Amino acid sequence: MSRVRALAAAALLALLGLAGCRTPAPPLPPLAADDPRPQRLLAAWSERTASWSTLRGNAKLAVDAEGEGGQPVRLRARQTLALERPARLRIEVQSLLGTTLAVLAVDGGEYALFDTETRRLERGPLEAAPLWRIARLALRPEDVVEALLGGPAQDPGYRLEGAFAAPEGGVQVDVRDASETRRSLRFDAEGRLRSLEVRAPAVTAWRAEYDDYAPVAGQPFAHHISLDTGSAKAVLQLRDLELNPSLPADIFRLDGLAARSGAEGG
Repeated sequence: MSRVRALAAAALLALLGLAGCRTPAPPLPPLAADDPRPQRLLAAWSERTASWSTLRGNAKLAVDAEGEGGQPVRLRARQTLALERPARLRIEVQSLLGTTLAVLAVDGGEYALFDTETRRLERGPLEAAPLWRIARLALRPEDVVEALLGGPAQDPGYRLEGAFAAPEGGVQVDVRDASETRRSLRFDAEGRLRSLEVRAPAVTAWRAEYDDYAPVAGQPFAHHISLDTGSAKAVLQLRDLELNPSLPADIFRLDGLAARSGAEGG
């Protein structure tokens, strides 16, 4: 595999096949049934995340995972990223000098990868992509979007299953939706989301942790996000973020590159 493909695969691994070993945390004390905080936090979180549809910015990426043949993957790279609900992603892997090494675009179930070193464009169904096999796909694109935006696009009808007192005045809220997806959300004393764990039938479980909050478009937004699924671990340090920018649809398909690359596509 070329250096560019290795970087692109590792970048995918960071976003789509994440995690490390997790040690179970000690049980938290339950809140009183009449405590108003769980419902208030859940409503504010649902309203806030439903209003976030797109994101664009730069990231420093750190990946520690298992690669081909069981060999460890350790990557430190820069990238630019753009995403749109429900399942659109664009990742540009960059060198330390700022040149683009590869561009990966995901539009739902389709992917396109442009290697700037060879000028080759490959594309096809997501499940058939070699890079996904290399990266040991663990998460769906919609899971990645949810993780980076801190929640799903809309309230799918949550049922409160438990509420607990977290350290330093925080609150943990456990909910289940109509699709039987379970989410465990931990908020700090200021109501900021600190962790989100998602478990769904027949889908890889994942956990995201959020830190380094700073204003973006007048709202607090986490600039440090770690992602974990059990077989790899990735940390993204975000900067220069734009929340809800207008994004042209073709950046998630690389149609212009396909036209210039001609017969190299596919």
